[in-house]
Amino acid sequence: MSSMRRHPLSLVLAFALAPLGLAACAGTEPVDGGLSGASQWAAARALWHIDRDPAAYRAWIEIDPATPEGREAHRLLAEAEPHYRRGIERVRGGDPEARESFERAVRIAPMDPVLYLPLARAFRDQGRADTDNPHLFIRAAEYYRKFIALVPHDPRTEEARAELAEIDPEGSRLFAPPGEVGEAASQPLPAPQEVATWPLWVAVAALALAVAAIGLLLWRSRERLESLDSLAERKPELHPAIHYLVSSLRHELLKHRIGAVGSAVDALREGRASEAQIEFLRGRLYGGEPLTDAWHGHLAAFRRALGPELDLHRADKHFRAGGRAIEAIAKLEKRLAAGDARAFEKLSTAHATLRELDKRLGQLAQRLVRTSVDGALFRDVVDAVRGEYAAGAVQLDEVVIRSPEPAPFVEVFRVDLVLVLKNVVRNAILAVASEEPPRRIGLDVDTHVELTGEETVRIHVRDTCPQELTTEDIYARRMSRGLGLVTAALSRYDGAIQVEPADGEWAKSVVVRFFRAYDEE
Repeated sequence: MSSMRRHPLSLVLAFALAPLGLAACAGTEPVDGGLSGASQWAAARALWHIDRDPAAYRAWIEIDPATPEGREAHRLLAEAEPHYRRGIERVRGGDPEARESFERAVRIAPMDPVLYLPLARAFRDQGRADTDNPHLFIRAAEYYRKFIALVPHDPRTEEARAELAEIDPEGSRLFAPPGEVGEAASQPLPAPQEVATWPLWVAVAALALAVAAIGLLLWRSRERLESLDSLAERKPELHPAIHYLVSSLRHELLKHRIGAVGSAVDALREGRASEAQIEFLRGRLYGGEPLTDAWHGHLAAFRRALGPELDLHRADKHFRAGGRAIEAIAKLEKRLAAGDARAFEKLSTAHATLRELDKRLGQLAQRLVRTSVDGALFRDVVDAVRGEYAAGAVQLDEVVIRSPEPAPFVEVFRVDLVLVLKNVVRNAILAVASEEPPRRIGLDVDTHVELTGEETVRIHVRDTCPQELTTEDIYARRMSRGLGLVTAALSRYDGAIQVEPADGEWAKSVVVRFFRAYDEE
C-alpha cells in the first residue's frame, strides 16, 4: 500500500483509458443490424478503439457469431476478458501496476459491463484500507455508476445502488428508483437558522487546505502528462485516431483559416495589402466560429478520443505556443481594423507560429501512417500470435525471419499492418499444426518494380503445410481464422494478397503486397 500512497493518481490515470459520459452511455444504441457484417464490425470497432465508449461491448457481442466478423469480435472479447479480470484482482490486492493488465485488455476489446461491479468493489475496499487516498472512493463511485447505467436489469443492481449510497450519498440519488428520487427531492431544505455558522478562521483554514490539496494534485498529475509525440511513440495502436485528429485540426483550422491568409498577412505587414486582401483576411480570421472556440474544440476532441491525461495545452510546448498564437490573433481584430502597424507585426508573428505548428503536425501525420517492414515487426507479430491460446499450443520446430537492410516502408498504420499479418501468420501456424514435423513458418520481405515504375513491397508468410490454399479462397472469404477479414483491411491501402507456390523447403507462400512509401523529398 505504501507505493499506492506515493502515487495516488497511478490507477486513476490508468482507468481513464475508457472515459464515459453517463447520459450518453445510457442512451447508446447498438450498431444497426441492417448494416453488412463488415460495416457493422467496422462501426463496432470504431466505438471502442476510437470513441472508447464502454457501451461498445454491446455492439461487439451482437455481431452474428456465424459470420467471420462475428467470430473475430467474439474471439477478441474472450481474449480480453482474462486480462480485465486479472486487472481487477490486482486492484483488489493493491498492486499499483494494475494498469498494465487493463492497458493490455483495452488494446484488444471492450470490457463486459458486468465487470464494473467487482471493479468498483475492489476500489471501494482499497479506499477503506487506504484512508489517505480519497481518489480510490471517487473511482469506485464512477464504476458503480457505470455498472448501474450499462446493466440496469442485473439482479445485483440494487446491491450496487446501496453500496454506491454508502460512499456517495448525493450522487447515488441520480441512480435511485423513481419513487426514491422523488422522496429525496421532496425533503425540505434546512431553515436558515438551522445552518451552522462557522468561525471565519475555520473557513479560511479549510479553503487554504483545499487550495494546497488541489495544487499538490495538479503538480503530481502533471508528472504523468505527455506530449502528442510521446503518446504516439508509446502507443502505436492510437496512430489511426491521432492521425485523424491531427488531419482534422490541420485541414479545418490551420490550413483553411490560418494558412489561407498567408499572402494577406505578408502584404499587410509590408504595407501593400489591397482592400480585397484585407476583407478576405477579416472573413477568414474573424468570421464564423471564433478562432479560440475552434481551437479549444479541437483540443477537446483530442481529450475525448485519447484520454484526459493528454493535456496538450500543459504538456506539449508546440500546442501551448499554438494556443498563445490563437489567443493573440483573436485579440487583434479591432487594432487591425484601425490600421495599427504594431498589430500587423503581432499578427505576422502569431501566424508564423501556427504555420510552424502545422508543419510539425504534418510531419507527425506522415510518420504515423508509415511503417517499417523489418525483423522487429515480424517478431512482434509472431510473438503476439503465439501468445494466443490456440496458436500457442502448436509446437513449431522453427520460425525463420529475414528482412533486408535498410527495411522498406509502407504507407500503412502499424496497428493495421500487424492486424493483417497476425491473421496470415495465425493461419500458417494452425495449418502446420495438422501436419507431421518439421513444422516451420517463415517471414521475409522483398521489393518489386512494377511495369508502371512504381515499387511494391511484398511480405511473404511461408509454411510447410501441403494443404492447398488459393488466392480465390481468400478473396471469396471462405477461410475462417480471419483471412477473409484481411482482404477488407487491404482494400483501404490499395494492397493485395495472393498465394504463390514456394520453392525448396517451403510448401507455399501467402504474399501481402503494398506500394512502397518514400519520403516527401
